[in-house]
Amino acid sequence: MWINKKTFQSLRWRIAIAYLILIGIGFVVINLTILKLFENRQIYDKKERFRAYAVQVAQVISKDYSSADTVIKENIIFTISQIGEDIMYREGGQPTRILVLDSNGIVDFDSYNDLSENGFLKRNLRNEFPIIDDLLMGKDLDPTVLYIGDRLMGQKWVMYSYSPIIYGSEKITGAVILSTSLSDIGEILEAIRTMLFRSSLLIVVFVILVSFGISAYITRPIKSLTDVIRKMGQGHLGQRVKVRGVGEFRELGEAFNIMSEKLENLDRARNEFVSNASHELKTPLSAIKVLAESLIHMGGDVSEIYIEFLTDINDEIDRLNAIITDLLSLVEMDAHEKAGEKKELVDLSHLAEKTVRGLNVLAKDKNISLHTTIQDRTMTTGNTVRLQQAISNLVDNAIKYTPDGGQVIVDVYQEEDQAIIKISDTGIGIPKEDIPHIFDRFFRVDKARSRYTGGTGLGLSITQRIILLHGGSIKVDSEEGRGTTFIINLPLWEAEV
Repeated sequence: MWINKKTFQSLRWRIAIAYLILIGIGFVVINLTILKLFENRQIYDKKERFRAYAVQVAQVISKDYSSADTVIKENIIFTISQIGEDIMYREGGQPTRILVLDSNGIVDFDSYNDLSENGFLKRNLRNEFPIIDDLLMGKDLDPTVLYIGDRLMGQKWVMYSYSPIIYGSEKITGAVILSTSLSDIGEILEAIRTMLFRSSLLIVVFVILVSFGISAYITRPIKSLTDVIRKMGQGHLGQRVKVRGVGEFRELGEAFNIMSEKLENLDRARNEFVSNASHELKTPLSAIKVLAESLIHMGGDVSEIYIEFLTDINDEIDRLNAIITDLLSLVEMDAHEKAGEKKELVDLSHLAEKTVRGLNVLAKDKNISLHTTIQDRTMTTGNTVRLQQAISNLVDNAIKYTPDGGQVIVDVYQEEDQAIIKISDTGIGIPKEDIPHIFDRFFRVDKARSRYTGGTGLGLSITQRIILLHGGSIKVDSEEGRGTTFIINLPLWEAEV
């Protein structure tokens, strides 16, 4: 599935992710703290109980263990076995091993094994565990928690509790060591860990949904403002945003609406000026043209230089008339936009073919190959005359600014919900620094060359305005000396089912 990266770079997602990270870190810290506190509490309670068990065993067997009578001493194995079973019952079935050591640290009795009858070798634990020395010296030792075994064969979590054996005098005659597994605590911790993970996961999912909703609510005014600014950037002035809520977003919306209104008024004043200036200029220019034509066609003895100058004046007047006509066209389009121009179904395929046929003569005069690749029934809605004017302007420019022997290609096709018109040439191209300005009114890449070709500097501006009025967009890709490509995107008309 294709994912738009820009979506995840939006402010909405950043807020949601920020909430998620903060909540996630909080849950990790809380869960680890809960687990550690529970573990410490469980181990502390068990240490205290088994410390008491160890003392109890030492006290119960101290008399028999201090006896010189071998028979009496042999009863200890039965005693510690019984006490081990009692402890296991109290601890919910958790087995406990009891070891009795003599004053030298050698194991005398083991509740798991009868060392006297089965011939088990008696181990000297002092050689393996230095802590036994401290125990036999009477030091008070806390129960020890550790892992035994290796990771490959499996480790066991166990606890050792200690107590010296003292009877009568204060002389230490041996020691008791209780060994018990902590697997019950491990199982409880694992169950709690699983429960916390599941509950945290559910809460995180809930937080994602809530934070995404909150972020959507927070960023909705920004998105609305961004969409409106984007439309204004495309030339659709007079946009407004709905002012909601209180605080900074409301102030931002009100400030934007004030700015938009001022821009609209400025644009209206500019158009009125252009319209008034154009009408004022057209009348005297028409009169001058009539006089100049009269002088050109006047009989009698008139010098050739005089006629040449009048011809130049006539050509300049034609150019001024073209400029004024284009200016009036722009003003007229702005007026239609505000009034809401009536739209009709337009067959761009047919329109492009018709336009290219009309300009084919101009292409042949310059020995330029004019090719078309047109997909049938590429439909949109709008004004047929305006759209033909836009296509004609671009194809005419392509022919004018392509050297003899070059080629111009016109493509019309559909792409998703867009109708595409692409006009490419092998012409002189546009300098990189001029590309951002080519749609500005009266802008010319090369003023001398534009004057020679009869350009007014308004053709591309008119073309862009027509496309914008039809809800489309136009972009250019050009490299100086290697040609230019204009791409028009228009909404594709789809028949109602």
